[in-house]
Amino acid sequence: MNPVLQAEQLTKTYLSTDPPTQVLGGVDLAVTPGEFLAVMGASGSGKSTLLYCISGMDRPTSGRVSIEGTDLTALDDNAMARLRLTSMGFVFQQAFFLGNLSIRDNILLPALKATPKAQAEAVVRVDALMERFGIAHVGSHGITEVSGGQLQRASICRALAAEPTIVFADEPTGALNSAMTTEVMGALTEVHRGGSTLVMVTHAPDCAARADRVIYLRDGEVVDSLSLGTWTADDAEAREIAMLEWLRTNGF
Repeated sequence: MNPVLQAEQLTKTYLSTDPPTQVLGGVDLAVTPGEFLAVMGASGSGKSTLLYCISGMDRPTSGRVSIEGTDLTALDDNAMARLRLTSMGFVFQQAFFLGNLSIRDNILLPALKATPKAQAEAVVRVDALMERFGIAHVGSHGITEVSGGQLQRASICRALAAEPTIVFADEPTGALNSAMTTEVMGALTEVHRGGSTLVMVTHAPDCAARADRVIYLRDGEVVDSLSLGTWTADDAEAREIAMLEWLRTNGF
């Protein structure tokens, strides 16, 4: 099976520091269609930088990134922005919603921009997503009128609204309490079960244990990986135990 995302010898060096700071040091990575990949590592290991580089939010210093055969490193800024809009979905630690729009309109806006000639279909799709993830009843609310868990489920709906090839999540539960974390990870697990390809950066072992595979970064390099297979509620505890043991061997 051909990878949906592939990174080859990816490096990132910040030249603004003296001496220059290398954050990524030749990362090779392949993600297969429908896979749920988690990225872990200590603070400063390069997790978020890797996510930004493989999603086109930042340019690597060297190396190549491709999504479905399209070389991201060869695209100009306009083409890259268009590809992010139409082929990628993003869930961040903060929602980054527009305060003057309702929850529903925040979700709908990128879908309308991605498919301007199919607006009716976008509206139907967004309403179905909001129903699926249990936030249809707060669609008319403002972003300060819902819980943190509801806001992150809205972020997931927004990420899926344009039917992306791949969804990137950067610490999606980092600002949530344990109950809301369980709520959001349940939603992301459902996204994966629906066939979406998902790459998630997280510092939380219980969240990473939901993934099919976990990679560990140290000093900007992938030093280990753990294959877990498909998550089920029945094996959740065993997966978390295996995850914690694996993290201990990596000095986490």
